[in-house]
Amino acid sequence: MRLMNEKESIGVVNDQIGSPTYAKDLAQAILQIISSGKWVPGIYNFSNEGVISWFDFANEIKTLINSSCIVNPLTTEQFPTPAKRPKYSVLNKAKIQQTFLVQLRDWKGSLKECIDKLKSEKK
Repeated sequence: MRLMNEKESIGVVNDQIGSPTYAKDLAQAILQIISSGKWVPGIYNFSNEGVISWFDFANEIKTLINSSCIVNPLTTEQFPTPAKRPKYSVLNKAKIQQTFLVQLRDWKGSLKECIDKLKSEKK
């Protein structure tokens, strides 16, 4: 949001695919697990439902904040970072859903809630 408000255009990678995670949704899932009184050790993945590129995610943010910033697609090679990023990083969340009956919200609804909260805090 900040970059879109400060710049005329930004570049965002279009070839990295994942599932965004709203921190509030993750916190609620953790609280649900803790309050269930049931603990099954293991490694559990969590993210919101849905699959999207960072470029498409940025464009959704642009729409939600009604920005005129131009979002340009870049390849991973055009956006070098010290950390190597996988092209596909969608997590399998079946284990946390089945073990703890965690319900996953779609990333789009969670993003809208997050943006609305951020916009209301700026006022």
